[in-house]
Amino acid sequence: MTRPPQEKGRQVVNATLTLRLTQHDRELLQALVELQAAEMSDTGVEVTAASYVRGLIRHEARKKGLLEPAAASPLLRQASRSDEP
Repeated sequence: MTRPPQEKGRQVVNATLTLRLTQHDRELLQALVELQAAEMSDTGVEVTAASYVRGLIRHEARKKGLLEPAAASPLLRQASRSDEP
């Protein structure tokens, strides 16, 4: 049984991807997740295997021109403007 789709901003998560991994690949994925979580620990963002895989998909899609570049957050835009003369 799966949980109902979650609304995340304007996107509704409504698809499930099942991966068959070797134990070694699963351990590698977990290590990558833990490294990403450590890098983001001060942001309060929870990093999971699913969020890591979604990030990989979006990163590669942007790199290949299938997805528009990520827009800077309003806070980042505001900070960059305050640095201007």
